[in-house]
Amino acid sequence: MRYQLILSAFALLLGSCSTPPPEEPAAKPPNIIVFIADDLGYGDTGVYGSKFIKTPHIDQLAADGVRLTDAYVAAAVCSPSRAGLYTGRSQPRFGYDYNPTGDDTVLGLPTDERTLGNLMNDAGYATGLVGKWHLGKSEQHHPMSRGFDEYYGILSGGSTYIDSTLDGVQSWPNPDSPTQRPDASAVFDGRQQIEVEEYLTDVFAEEAVDYIARHKDEPFFLMLTPNAPHTPLQSTDEYYDRYPDIKEEGKRIFAAMVSSVDDYVGDVVAELKKHNIEDNTLMVFFSDNGCIAYMSEPICTNEPLSGSKRYHLEGGVRVPFIYKWPARLPKGQVYSQPVTSLDLYSTMAAAAGVDERTQDSVDLTPYLAGDNTEVPHEFLFWRAKPNMSVRWGKWKMWKVNKSDQPLSAMTLSGLRLPEIEFPQDSPNGQLTVLYDLSADIGEQTNVADQHPDVVERLETELANWDAELADETLWPTRRSTLTELHGEIVQLFY
Repeated sequence: MRYQLILSAFALLLGSCSTPPPEEPAAKPPNIIVFIADDLGYGDTGVYGSKFIKTPHIDQLAADGVRLTDAYVAAAVCSPSRAGLYTGRSQPRFGYDYNPTGDDTVLGLPTDERTLGNLMNDAGYATGLVGKWHLGKSEQHHPMSRGFDEYYGILSGGSTYIDSTLDGVQSWPNPDSPTQRPDASAVFDGRQQIEVEEYLTDVFAEEAVDYIARHKDEPFFLMLTPNAPHTPLQSTDEYYDRYPDIKEEGKRIFAAMVSSVDDYVGDVVAELKKHNIEDNTLMVFFSDNGCIAYMSEPICTNEPLSGSKRYHLEGGVRVPFIYKWPARLPKGQVYSQPVTSLDLYSTMAAAAGVDERTQDSVDLTPYLAGDNTEVPHEFLFWRAKPNMSVRWGKWKMWKVNKSDQPLSAMTLSGLRLPEIEFPQDSPNGQLTVLYDLSADIGEQTNVADQHPDVVERLETELANWDAELADETLWPTRRSTLTELHGEIVQLFY
């Protein structure tokens, strides 16, 4: 017994004198790359069912990450969608219901709104943006005044890709018209306007690769926002020649433009692999809204969804959406709960180790990783005042203004009405449509009359949400179009 006590005391003495094990080094926060295609339809990539567009690199992103089936953006047109994305807040909260119309050297994202650039810059990240901004052109609205250390791209909503009169360039519907880039859609390197003669998507890809090479040794946040495949429809032969079997010229050039986006994705992933930083890079890919339906012939598809850009139907706001983070997320998974682009804000904050969230944004990583099996959002809402919509589980409801204007060949094709300042009320009342997405993903059957209890509940939820939003929009809308929906003429505002 005495011998055992001596041994125990000796062991305690040795333990008290031993060196504690070294602390594990803190995990390096992930690099974050957000890739936003422009007007890419839900059915315009291979992994989402395209029958004719080849997107091997985007498909591989999904194979290496998580593909979302029910992911939404914050608006059905470009600028409000981006306003929500960059702030993590539903943009009608601060009155950003429509694309800016008027003096775009003055209008833009309110300067008191915090952006993803601010968030990541404050978290110690290098921050860069390559591509389309569309949130204001003034000095105070410039990306480098909103949290981004570096910027290369276009401040406007769109731009010419290349001069269509050059050899090896294909354009539609006006193949012979010169398309030099005007100052209104100029390209900027930082705050300096520059001339770019090469195909713009390829130039953006080169800039992105260069950024990664320069910042590979530090945590970086990189927004990649090409304006492709947004109009004007232009392609170089490098991409055009991949689709000899597509006979419709507009559809062929659109497919070529999607291929340029796909190659861009491939270049970025290859550069991450080159520097052995792919595993600890969170990469997100999606479109800013659905594809368009206002050309003289179909060029793209949101199948199996209905509607398109400008619509609060699924085809306007549900988009292809992929998350890839090899160090944290499973490979080849499919996630089918409703989520939103607003969630990027909280997801990125959590990944960067920052305790910052917004009321409209959820950290999706635990859900996509399978650690949390709850539903991230009970409701998702949209507003382009006065039109509003909501998704609740399998239910989707849209309240859209009726119009007493007749449909014409012009309006039926989706072209804009004359630009006037439209009222923000509903003088002709609203059409209420309710769809059961579990049985009717294409939103063909309005079941509002069969489910008055659901309509009443969702109208209450919409009213409660609307009460939280800005009463006045930042600017009036002058852009509108008419369409037919279940036998009624309705008016879309954007």
